Amino acid sequence: MARYEINHLDGNTDTVTNAPGHEWSDGIFVVLDANKRTIYLAPTANIRSVLIHDEAVSD
Repeated sequence: MARYEINHLDGNTDTVTNAPGHEWSDGIFVVLDANKRTIYLAPTANIRSVLIHDEAVSD
């Protein structure tokens, strides 16, 4: 699993935790859950950076 820090051009930051995957598609950044459902969606034109932190999975 990973933790995503999404930094926007306006200075705001979003954090998504325990997400196993992501994809960039048609100008959109998408973070997916384990069932490939979208849990975060943002237009790439408004994103300054995305930091992906690998985290150990715990029971």
